[in-house]
Amino acid sequence: MGIGITPTMGVGGGWIALDMNFAWTDIEALDKPVKTFVFGPRFGKSFKFKKPQSQIAVWAGGFRVQFSSETSGSLPLIDLFPGADIQGKVDGAISNVEEKQMNVDEWWNGLSNIEQANPVNKAKYETANRVLNTAGEVLNGIDGALNDEQTATVQYSLDKALKDKWNFIIGGQYQLNKHWMIRAEYGFLGSREQFLTSLQYRFGL
Repeated sequence: MGIGITPTMGVGGGWIALDMNFAWTDIEALDKPVKTFVFGPRFGKSFKFKKPQSQIAVWAGGFRVQFSSETSGSLPLIDLFPGADIQGKVDGAISNVEEKQMNVDEWWNGLSNIEQANPVNKAKYETANRVLNTAGEVLNGIDGALNDEQTATVQYSLDKALKDKWNFIIGGQYQLNKHWMIRAEYGFLGSREQFLTSLQYRFGL
């Protein structure tokens, strides 16, 4: 949803136009809508031709974009990997952890009492158990979430910013008559470039 307004006024034989547009973008994956504000001040002059209703306008100005810097939301895990066998990968990882746990236990039980009392062997055994237990808890949590697609989601948060909010613009418009106009505008400098062209028709209201 958006709304725009362009107040204009004549100054010293020329004109000033302040183009302002506000937009709210709301999608299901976002916790709240993203707000965007685009501001384009333009300073120009119009030149009339001998042909009635025909004129050309040229202008220069700036173009500024600003939007909400923080975005957060959640996405269903199944949507992040469409067509992927996530459950199969999780099951395989769980089996792998269980196999490694059996290997660790087999190694530990194969040690003598003196070898088990060795601080180096004891530290290796405790570290391996700690890592495998953590991995098992994470995988079991994912496995449980996958059984319910409503809770199998990934939470995310982004803090984004434009490299340059402003850039310079130049443009022109040729009015054939009071109904038809051709317009072109080019924005440059900074890290952003844009080009706009349009064919406009004005109704005779």
